[in-house]
Amino acid sequence: MINEHDKINESKWDRRSQTYDNKRFDYMRLMQKIAISQMELTENINLLDIGCGTGWAVIYIARTVNWKGNFFGIDISDGMIEKAINNSKGFDNINFQKVNAEQIPFQDNFFDKIICTNSFHHYPNPDKVMSEINRVLKLTGRIYILDVTSDDFFIKWVNKKVQNKEPAHVSFHSSFEYKELFLKNGLRLIKSKRITYPLKIHIAEKQKNFA
Repeated sequence: MINEHDKINESKWDRRSQTYDNKRFDYMRLMQKIAISQMELTENINLLDIGCGTGWAVIYIARTVNWKGNFFGIDISDGMIEKAINNSKGFDNINFQKVNAEQIPFQDNFFDKIICTNSFHHYPNPDKVMSEINRVLKLTGRIYILDVTSDDFFIKWVNKKVQNKEPAHVSFHSSFEYKELFLKNGLRLIKSKRITYPLKIHIAEKQKNFA
């Protein structure tokens, strides 16, 4: 059953989906492109984008590996998924589904790579999402999370302001909090790297003891 927070997020991103592919959001694509450059991509991978929006990152990654592999995107917004499906017409190995990140509808140990860009701060149960990420990742598979990261007083202050004004927002996490979330859910932090202030990419790998 969908909760109130999910309804708020779904409504927000349904509205945003109408203009999300417009040029004024090109900075989002640029940040995704920089994040993707940190991934070790090979042909014939299984890839998932959590909070995929209109599917730009999924399609870009598929193109990067010569369309060889299986590429999936999930998002809570019908509007975003409709746009993503339309944007990927003609490619049978690209699939988008409307899904809550707390219930990823794939088998255990399925994905080589998972990416999540600029959406993790919207998730009310980050532990549950991270547990699902661990479940569907293959052994030594990697998760790449790009988001605003609250490593200093100013961003912590901004976080409080956004929490008070934006119902869809939950919390920006610090690098330490990401490390703890990874560790708690069977993932080892590989690195946290600044992309541009205050965005960081946090990369973790599924560990054998938790496979």
